[in-house]
Amino acid sequence: MELLLTVLDVVLLGCVGYNVYWQSQIEVRANYAYMQMFWGVVFAILIASTYTASWAYVVFLALFVLLNVSAGYGGIASDRIVGYGMFQRVLRLSTLAGVTILPVQTVRGRQLVIVVFAFNPRRYVRMTFRQPLEALTVKIRQMVPENVPVEIQQVQ
Repeated sequence: MELLLTVLDVVLLGCVGYNVYWQSQIEVRANYAYMQMFWGVVFAILIASTYTASWAYVVFLALFVLLNVSAGYGGIASDRIVGYGMFQRVLRLSTLAGVTILPVQTVRGRQLVIVVFAFNPRRYVRMTFRQPLEALTVKIRQMVPENVPVEIQQVQ
């Protein structure tokens, strides 16, 4: 069991390193996805409730929680979209099929911009930004390939 946990520690450490690398490449940062942290805490409580006195287990639990917390960061890098979540979260802009931008005003009057990135084949990544619509639209048009349509829609 100790060997399995050590292998899982190495794998999780690699995943954390991969996520940190791509998060460092983000140029336009999206809002933090708090649901990732929620699920990380829920799973950490479930995993921690099965107590064991193994250092490999403690390291596994710490890396798992760190991976879940870091999975809530996302945004747009120079040539990729860094989405939310732990798996398949880094997608190339070259596979982008379209971008839909939705400016939204919250109940408290705060302006948010929801951006939906459509990838081939049938994959969608939704992110929320706090940047002004005009500045975000200019930045997105600069970063995505020229053949990708960028559509601004209004919520009714």
